[in-house]
Amino acid sequence: MWIIVLLILFIAPVPTQATPTPIACPKSRLTVGEWARVTYDHRLNVRPTPSTQQARIGEISTGKHVELLELGPCADGYWWWQIEFDGRTGWIAEGATEDQAWLEPRGLLALQTDPDQIERLYRVDQDGTPIERADCMRPPDDYTRARWGFATFNRRTIAMLEQAQRIYTAQGGLFRLEDQVVQGSYTPGLSASFGTHDGGGAIDLSVRDRDRFAVMNSEILPLLDALRTAGFAAWLRAPNELYAGSAIHIHAITIGDQEASEAARAQMDGVFGYLRGFNGLPQPEGQDPIPDAYGDPVICEWMIADGFPDQRAFSD
Repeated sequence: MWIIVLLILFIAPVPTQATPTPIACPKSRLTVGEWARVTYDHRLNVRPTPSTQQARIGEISTGKHVELLELGPCADGYWWWQIEFDGRTGWIAEGATEDQAWLEPRGLLALQTDPDQIERLYRVDQDGTPIERADCMRPPDDYTRARWGFATFNRRTIAMLEQAQRIYTAQGGLFRLEDQVVQGSYTPGLSASFGTHDGGGAIDLSVRDRDRFAVMNSEILPLLDALRTAGFAAWLRAPNELYAGSAIHIHAITIGDQEASEAARAQMDGVFGYLRGFNGLPQPEGQDPIPDAYGDPVICEWMIADGFPDQRAFSD
């Protein structure tokens, strides 16, 4: 009997392990030879080969651009792209779905010299015509309130401030914006603010060195430019400009904030507003608005799509 049992075990077929079904990849939105950018709130791992099983060789954070050298395989449910990283090639994953992509397409990028003789990176069309600043980035539609520095903002504003910090730091900026906050959003009842801080999207930043209290004049224009590129209507308010004894600071309002006060919204696109080429300060009846002393408004495609285009043509 034992011999029969052994024979049955010997000749019985050994079950085979099922081959796992490969995970399909969504259709890619990216193109070889163009650029992509890491989306909000992501730190994208760089791998030596196109596989999550490989130890990372580095990471790329939110807002960084990468040139797409080669499309690799669909592996682990992601399309993989070859990029140059720290002088060598590496691989990054595009993301799981179109709605949860870790990379967004940016097309072609090229340096352009602006009227202020500063060279900046732009997204351009096939003919090299500028479309928008490369660092234009749609903010998240998140109005949850949170602390940033000592003040309260919505997360949309915080994301835009963090983008401004990235732009400003890349230009060699010395300020840490979170340390320079002197007034946040949602602070009603302050007559000195004229109601602009009553709702969301408003911030005032000091331009003084925290240790010496000296005005950092060389930091003002780069910081204004970074804030404007990140989506703020931003100006320097000189000493005594608002009222006798008012301190020097940068005042900024996020473009398109759904919780902005009426006074803040007027500074965006009102008759004396940023998008019309003015300094955001209302003037006595019969007097013309004051032209913006800090250059043209920075217009991003997301602003136009949300109903906030360049309105200077309507100001004549």
